[in-house]
Amino acid sequence: MTEEIAQIAFNYTKSQGIDFDIVRLEDLLDYPYPEFDPLRPHRVEFYVLLLVTSGVGKHAIDFQEHDYRGGSVLTIRKDQIHKYFPRDVKGVNLLFTEEFVVSHLDVSGAQRITELFNELLFCQHTPLDPDIFRDLRENIQLIQREFTGPRDEYTSEIIRNLLQVVISKLHRARISDIKLNIEHKYIQQFLQFQSLVQRNVTTSRSVHYYADQLHVTPKTLYNITQKSIRKSPKAFIDEELMLQIKRRLINSSMSIKEIAFQSGFDDPGNFFKFFKRLAGETPQSFRRIHLPV
Repeated sequence: MTEEIAQIAFNYTKSQGIDFDIVRLEDLLDYPYPEFDPLRPHRVEFYVLLLVTSGVGKHAIDFQEHDYRGGSVLTIRKDQIHKYFPRDVKGVNLLFTEEFVVSHLDVSGAQRITELFNELLFCQHTPLDPDIFRDLRENIQLIQREFTGPRDEYTSEIIRNLLQVVISKLHRARISDIKLNIEHKYIQQFLQFQSLVQRNVTTSRSVHYYADQLHVTPKTLYNITQKSIRKSPKAFIDEELMLQIKRRLINSSMSIKEIAFQSGFDDPGNFFKFFKRLAGETPQSFRRIHLPV
């Protein structure tokens, strides 16, 4: 019998309105969560950055086991299936949603997160140089103090800026990984495709258009994306467009109709159908829930 995989949503109530949370690793392993068992496979609807401070343990991501020890960092992207193992380890989990990324980080910060959490570009488990690890840990301790202390109008901004520092430093520490993997026959073409889509997705969602721009056939483009991210070109194009729509919904005062037109939809009705099909909610609902306070 196939084991049912729990789908874990972000707990907005616990995080008090910020799309960001911190959970100590030892608390997660010891605390009986009623909605899921962290020691069983579960799918998360948010990003997890796990900093292991001491001990020796194991973590499974998409059913691949990673042995780690103190001084390591693991990255689990949104929608990956993972599980913890019962070990005597200590560390901290930084949890944040896609909405936190698109609404609170600048373009370069959001792009670095996209790259860091792409398991085909970076290893998901990295033992770090002790000096780099100590530096990251100090920044995360600052985030922890800000998150658990009294909240005011500056709290979210300070957390986002400190998180961007952590991401940038980890990106720099891991950059050799992407340089090694970039030689893979599909990765460079995928990055070119990704860049094209990010620039042109509001004017074209045609797979044939991007294949022509890359001077490949649609079938070859399909192979590129399947080998790189295990998705079709159409699925990737739609997800990138959704990301840009979410940024507009959160970061602008434009009407839904204006956003529809700027996103390449001549008919607002088709825009509503597209958004609801991918997001599971209406654009108005998304904006109301995720608009920064």
